[in-house]
Amino acid sequence: MIVFVLICCSFSALNITAIGTAKQNNNPDTTLSKCSGYQSSSSAEFLLLDENFTDGNMPPEGDSGDWTLQQTNPGETWYIDSTVPYTKPYCGTIHREESQSLQEEWLITPSLNFIGDGNLQSISLDFHWYTCYYTTIYKRYVELNISVSTNGGANWTNIWSFDDMDVGMPPNPFTDWKWYKSNYLDQNPIDLSAFIGENDVLIAFQYYSNTTASAGQQEFSIDDINVIARAPGKNFTCNAGGPYSWWWPMQYEYYPNGVRFHGNVTNGTIFTQFLWDFGDGNTTITPFNANPIHFYNEIGIFNVTLTAKDNTFSPARINVSHTTLTLFLLKPPAINITARMISFGIKAAINNIGEYNATYVNWTINITWGILQHEKTVANGTIENIGIGTSATIQSKLYFFGFGFIHISVSAYPENQPGLIKSFKGFKIGPLVFVVPET
Repeated sequence: MIVFVLICCSFSALNITAIGTAKQNNNPDTTLSKCSGYQSSSSAEFLLLDENFTDGNMPPEGDSGDWTLQQTNPGETWYIDSTVPYTKPYCGTIHREESQSLQEEWLITPSLNFIGDGNLQSISLDFHWYTCYYTTIYKRYVELNISVSTNGGANWTNIWSFDDMDVGMPPNPFTDWKWYKSNYLDQNPIDLSAFIGENDVLIAFQYYSNTTASAGQQEFSIDDINVIARAPGKNFTCNAGGPYSWWWPMQYEYYPNGVRFHGNVTNGTIFTQFLWDFGDGNTTITPFNANPIHFYNEIGIFNVTLTAKDNTFSPARINVSHTTLTLFLLKPPAINITARMISFGIKAAINNIGEYNATYVNWTINITWGILQHEKTVANGTIENIGIGTSATIQSKLYFFGFGFIHISVSAYPENQPGLIKSFKGFKIGPLVFVVPET
């Protein structure tokens, strides 16, 4: 019996967005989830700005609006860097090479509204930075400053400076070329609550260098920039699911053809909109589908983004979640099914012996018995994920109709790779089932 798998397989300016991402990063000491650490029924945290340079543009073109870049040295200014981003695939980097000219390069956020509905409780800035030992220890060849303007850039207030943190000075250890979070010592975000009530807030990342000494070491990278506000309400979050791994030909096993994605949102409404960016230049057309289907023409690794938005809240809420999809072709994955020799009811195991996770595995246990070969489904279900080198146990109820010799058929059909039907001979006495060993 063949079991068919039936699976459901950036907006305008951000007013206030909620935290709830699942991003891939290059820092082994951190988790992939960036969920808020503070949650209650009366207060929640929301993103006013979420930028990790994934669009590959400099200056970035984000959901909150476009960034700007003020340059004094166009040949050596902020650029998109794919070498070692904190959040794949890119970060923002600046460094000095051979130019003798002054570098004073300002990367400025879009205008942010710190008023909301007048109920904001606190606002903070969180980001990651990356530099080298020579910049921090021997000489301050460069400066990295963060400043805020509330009048369109006419005046700036410095709120953070790399030089103020005594990075690497005793007793503060420093690891060369490692991503650090916001404030070097306590890793806490930068408090912006003093600017609550302003409706035109710009935040600038300023790099300054006026010397070519050790030019090759004068580098800073920044990534995963978030402006976070706390206000009354429940957390609004979305999750793009994954990471996904699909054997490329499996796209043809379904109609319509394509990869099945599984997104979800918490504390949303029937009016919540979903925008999927599939990482191959295509996005969803229907905004109310959390579980879209998309066909990929090429194999490879794709960075997929889900943006959820709900305008029924005041202020409007938006959340962004990132995941990856790997489409492979060279070697099809493999699963196997084994049955317990003696058990109460029928007990079997679905074993993932391949090199990729088996996801959304629809399974069924069927039996046939008697002279007339009656057939009956005695158990079925779906397993969301069977990891590489692991197995999942499935079983029927202890009692089901049938006695004497029985024929057992177990099927397992993952969503992302070829499935399998395996047959066993058995004998049933009351609740006990004896399975003949495989030969």
